[in-house]
Amino acid sequence: MNNHFFSRVISILAISLFSTFTNAQGVTKDEILIGGVGPITGPAAYIGLGGRDGLAMAIKEINAQGGINGRKIKLSFEDDGHSPSKALGAVKKLIDQDKAFMIFAAGGSNSTVGFIDYVKEQQRIAYVSFASAPAVTYPFNAYMFRGATTEVARYGELYSEFIADGLKAKKVAIMNGREEYPKNEGNALAKTLQDVYKVEVVARVEFNIGDKDFTPQLLDVKKSGAQVVAFFGNPAEAAIAMRQARELGIEQKFFVGATMVDKGFTNVAKENAEGATGFSLVPFLPGTQNAALQAWESKWKAEYPNLPAGRPNVFDIMAYTDMYVLAEAMKNAGADLNTQTLIASLEKIKDFTPSPLASPITFSTKHHIGNLNLTVMEVKNGEWQPIGWKPTRPSEILKRYE
Repeated sequence: MNNHFFSRVISILAISLFSTFTNAQGVTKDEILIGGVGPITGPAAYIGLGGRDGLAMAIKEINAQGGINGRKIKLSFEDDGHSPSKALGAVKKLIDQDKAFMIFAAGGSNSTVGFIDYVKEQQRIAYVSFASAPAVTYPFNAYMFRGATTEVARYGELYSEFIADGLKAKKVAIMNGREEYPKNEGNALAKTLQDVYKVEVVARVEFNIGDKDFTPQLLDVKKSGAQVVAFFGNPAEAAIAMRQARELGIEQKFFVGATMVDKGFTNVAKENAEGATGFSLVPFLPGTQNAALQAWESKWKAEYPNLPAGRPNVFDIMAYTDMYVLAEAMKNAGADLNTQTLIASLEKIKDFTPSPLASPITFSTKHHIGNLNLTVMEVKNGEWQPIGWKPTRPSEILKRYE
């Protein structure tokens, strides 16, 4: 009788344990399915291709080390074409058809905003590596996490302080694309410059993604008397605009958004990039003479030996290191990995640096903005180099979540 009793107890425990392994969508006893999304075609493909490849390399390494508490990670990646509607369709496929456990977003703001509401409705975690769109983390929502990038309002704080105090500008012109990311950054900069530093925005001009001629906008900038020109868009657009600016006799210093602080920008802008400034989301850019980065680049090139110049880029690094942040939280969530245990585990991540290539990441029960630290750089002799400037004004961002 005792044997029968103990056999039943063991059976019940086995069933309970198996249920634990299978009760979360996308999680089995030996696999975790992550749905990745980002632009791998179109004008922003440099973002998504870097994100996909950096993410895939990290997953391969993590699996080779035994995976997550005995489970291997599987990645299913969809192209969002840098479009909100395509991004929504891609995420619906990943969640509804592929049955992904969660979403790893490796796209820009323009596409990411397309699926935020759906992810919330489905109560699926989305870990956003690149997009700075405010709606990712504000207002607070338990299912949305922002990793290596920062919130656009933080860009506004840092950009404006550097332009006002670092570059000593009193008059600024802003050129930005009409899509989500560049418009948000332009708005954040303009507001903080005017409200906090009383710096005059003397020209505000816009352009479309993929434009090849910026002469009308640059003529407005030239007439404005601006001391600094802030440019927010894609590297290819900035390279053309900066060349045309020099041809028009505009010698003012250019400040560029964080997506352009990468060798992909200097490769296309060449000598016209000299003297440009901007903020980097990672401590060391690809190509930097740093031992940790060089070791990582050697691994990356062994994994992807045939990719073009300009890779790896910052998006490879950010997705790679963010996957290790996510893996740390998954491991700490224990064998019972589900949406709620992963949220609780992510919210315990504090000043976690998975690699010398990453800025420290912190989440809490009140906010899910992982990174508030950026490094200001300047193009010198064709290369982005840190210039040592540090902000002194405390960030106001987290006060909104108190």
